[in-house]
Parts: sequence; C-alpha cells; structure tokens
Amino acid sequence: MPGSTDATAGRIAVVGSREKTVAFKAAGLAVFPIEENGDALERVEALVEEGYRVVFFTEELFEALQPALDRYRRAAVPCLVALPMGEGGRSVDRLKEVVRKAVGADVFGPGPGEDAKGVG
Repeated sequence: MPGSTDATAGRIAVVGSREKTVAFKAAGLAVFPIEENGDALERVEALVEEGYRVVFFTEELFEALQPALDRYRRAAVPCLVALPMGEGGRSVDRLKEVVRKAVGADVFGPGPGEDAKGVG
C-alpha cells in the first residue's frame, strides 16, 4: 500500500494456536490466535487487507491456508511463511532470508556466532 499511513503497514503478524504463538507476542510481534483451522484463511486474508506484509503461521495451518499460499506464491508481498516449529538451522535460515527479502531488513538480528553482517 504505497503512501499508507495505517499503523499496521509493513508490520509482521503471527497466526496460529495460542500455545504456539504466545512467545511471539512477548517478542513484540502482532499475534492473532486461531481457535480452529477453518478461521485461518479468513484471518490471514483480513491481515493482508490491513497491510501486513509478512504473516507467519504455524505449520498445522498449512493446508487451511493453501488457497492464500497459491494466490500470493509469486508476489513479493504479502509474504506468507510457515513457522519452523521443529529442530534444524536450515528452516530458521530460510525464514530469516524470506523476511529479509520481504521487509528489506534483518529483523531477527545476527544469530549466535554471527556478527552484525550475518557472518559467522
């Protein structure tokens, strides 16, 4: 939304079960708990309309969000990203790269063993 003065424009949202998203709220991200998978697609579409550029979602919502994932697959924004809830550095690295491309900055900062340029 060029020229938007909406306070949510460019912000990051997290959608998923209350248990899995509560930590993201503590980190300062906008969290939108979903009680049933059927509500996920409607919620994500509303967040996109409100100007959220990045919407993270918990993996159990992947199937429910498939129509939105297909629609925005080739778009730079909004960026819909499944949260890696398991172990593994590759998922986290991919997540950081997707966010960096979408918002133009590394909002996560350097990881353990990295300097400010992301070099270990």
